Amino acid sequence: MRIHHWLVALLGFGLTLAAHANLSTFDNTYTAKLYGFSITATSRLTALPNGNYEYAFNADSSIGKVTEVTEVSWNDKEKLITPQHYIYKRKGMGNNRDDELIFDWPNLKLTNVKKDTKIDIAKKLQDSLSYQVQLNQDLIAGKDRFEYSVTNGRKLKQYKFEIVGEEILPTALGDVKAVKVKRTRDNEELVTYAWFAKDFQHLLVRMQQEENGSAYTIYISKASLNGKAIEHF
Repeated sequence: MRIHHWLVALLGFGLTLAAHANLSTFDNTYTAKLYGFSITATSRLTALPNGNYEYAFNADSSIGKVTEVTEVSWNDKEKLITPQHYIYKRKGMGNNRDDELIFDWPNLKLTNVKKDTKIDIAKKLQDSLSYQVQLNQDLIAGKDRFEYSVTNGRKLKQYKFEIVGEEILPTALGDVKAVKVKRTRDNEELVTYAWFAKDFQHLLVRMQQEENGSAYTIYISKASLNGKAIEHF
């Protein structure tokens, strides 16, 4: 498969962590190898002065880099994440790409600044990063199936997930009780699994994508929650 597709699809599956009344801040690092290349991914959620949150994701290797940033609001009553401003940049890995989305919720319009296009939107639409925060909130709420309408400013897709089991998973931070989630697709040759730490607010600890008999895996190497490092699960 094309390398940048793997980075975007696998590393962007959901590297997030959240809490109940407010979103917990975090700073996590993940590592992987693909065709002999080392890849480092970071995910970071920070509180903003305006009451919103900024979630930033970066995947970096010698063959290219992907950077995503989204500003989101959190409605605790509805348990709903709402994206406000999303930025995507990709360099290398076959081709470059640059998008910037501005969500105008009062008028139900979405503008892709880089392409000078506008589209109509509906409530609960997520961007390519914000749905990951919503997924964690839904896991915390006890749901076992999830579906999200997601836009990258160019296309609209339906992302579907389901819990398929629990297991004790070895990690660099120790063994952890994990919930195993599968992303379901019409293309059964491409399968993505993710394991979330059940007792640590569903922190993502491992992710694996399987395609045509090959498997690509990303592992957690460092994690912190609300400024405090997680030394051991």
